[in-house]
Amino acid sequence: MRLNLLHLLFSLTLDGMIVDPFDLFDLSRRFPRAFRQVTCGRVAPCGDCHETAGCPWFPLFGQQLSTDPESIKRHQKPPLPFVFALPLLEAGEHAGSDLEIELILVGSAVNHAADFIRAMARYLAGDGAGSNLSLTLDGIATMGLFGERYSISLHKQSEPCGDLRILPAEDIAAKTVRDRANVMLTFLSPLRQFRDGRLLRSFDCSAFLRNLIRRISSLIATYGDGEQDADFRRLAELSRDVVVKRNDLVFTPGSGPNRSGVRGSVCLSGELGAFLPYLFLGEYLHAGKGASWGFGGYKIGD
Repeated sequence: MRLNLLHLLFSLTLDGMIVDPFDLFDLSRRFPRAFRQVTCGRVAPCGDCHETAGCPWFPLFGQQLSTDPESIKRHQKPPLPFVFALPLLEAGEHAGSDLEIELILVGSAVNHAADFIRAMARYLAGDGAGSNLSLTLDGIATMGLFGERYSISLHKQSEPCGDLRILPAEDIAAKTVRDRANVMLTFLSPLRQFRDGRLLRSFDCSAFLRNLIRRISSLIATYGDGEQDADFRRLAELSRDVVVKRNDLVFTPGSGPNRSGVRGSVCLSGELGAFLPYLFLGEYLHAGKGASWGFGGYKIGD
């Protein structure tokens, strides 16, 4: 798995009245604009702009199709090369509450870390979540493989100053668990799975594993060092033998049709050894629809 990740952590202070627990998820609409403002400054829609040479926006947000027909057949439209981990907020008045937003940059997006950090600062200094929230940026850090924090700073026109700790996908995938036959997943944000265009209100184990593998392999092929050497057909067949031993997932209606999904814990049971590398990477890269914008985030373990 030849792919590098950069795990950024933004520490914030929250003030204001929370009406919608999904207030921060409006970032999916506002952050791309903030990124464009700090990189090119143009106000015209990017789709109408023809000055793509050297522009960081298109390769990062454009989800450009490969020029290789086989790659298009295998991966179709590539995922975005970044993932936000956003907390669901507790309704009510908040004064000086602490919260954190995580941002994982994937592959070639790591080279644009300074742009992403400036865009986050722009987003937070502007209209924030687009509600009555006030979000103050208190600190920025990069995260190590085992949760270590390394503070970084950013001056207006300079590169980030500090330890930008790169995480090779191989190191993440090589993690272990005590019980390889029973793995608990706890979904922190709604997992949005679809079948025949319809949102599932329950958990489909085989579809979850197959879609997770497809997502990660596509990220590696598009933003890493090329196609992954894996027997995807065999993995798809093995996924059908994995069963749900315990299911505490509940369907959680969101504040809109695009924010509903299942949350809670589920225990996968079976021959999971071949899936563990993907499950560990999925902690960083999320799963399901809207994964890049905070949905489908989970942690392994009780």
